[in-house]
Amino acid sequence: MGGQRAPSIVAIATKYGLIQGVLAFALFFSGIAAGIKHDWVVSVISAALLIVLMFLAHREFKKTHDRMMTYPQGLGSGTLLASVGAVVRCVLVYGYLKYINTGYIGTLVQTQRRALEQRGITGAQAQQALAISSAITTPVGIAVMALITGVIVGFIVALIVSIFTQKADPRAVI
Repeated sequence: MGGQRAPSIVAIATKYGLIQGVLAFALFFSGIAAGIKHDWVVSVISAALLIVLMFLAHREFKKTHDRMMTYPQGLGSGTLLASVGAVVRCVLVYGYLKYINTGYIGTLVQTQRRALEQRGITGAQAQQALAISSAITTPVGIAVMALITGVIVGFIVALIVSIFTQKADPRAVI
């Protein structure tokens, strides 16, 4: 009997990672379009989305693998999901900032300048602070920082989610 093979952990994590990356970019874009000034709102929603998608990926894996998933499998799957999602989001953010909304970076720099002025930092100190931040206030810089942050946060989320979604094989000998 030629039964259908269960999808691999990589295939499931990649599928949900692609979904997460596109939805995370949609959140980024909607935050800009809505004029949301507080990035933490978008970050919290994005983190909640990651948790839900990781849970769904783990559930799908267990559904196709005799309802079993070890902690390392969950951690690996979650980390891969977050990494794929971060790469997709970064590519989309880079393309958006580089080719579509080229004025976003200028607006970001002006916002940083105003924030420094509100704290009483002006003149040479402000120029020095803006020069330091200018390295990451480019489409590439923003994409790279988002990639690094996405992978690290995804790993931490996978560490936690996998605790709750793991289910060891009761027949396993320790």
